[in-house]
Amino acid sequence: MPMETYRLEVREIETDGIDVDVYGADDVIEESTRVAYEDHNLEPPASRDEEPSYTEEITADVTTLDLQYERDGGGFEFRLLGDRDELTRVRIDDEEWNLN
Repeated sequence: MPMETYRLEVREIETDGIDVDVYGADDVIEESTRVAYEDHNLEPPASRDEEPSYTEEITADVTTLDLQYERDGGGFEFRLLGDRDELTRVRIDDEEWNLN
């Protein structure tokens, strides 16, 4: 399998939650997950000038992708696995995104 470049995008969606998508080279979503703030008893600020986001490119030679997340007391941690090996890890802190 040849090396392929993936783009991981983490972004807030309309103050309802966080969307995480992994795009392949042809901009097709390969993996996706959504975290609803209400599922974790969180509320974003009442207003924002701009929704926070994070983007990262990863190049890997893998046959399977798996996007996972977990919540700890102060934020979310998203992990992208390729063939069960960690390709990248992104932490979103409540403080950084102004979540209450």
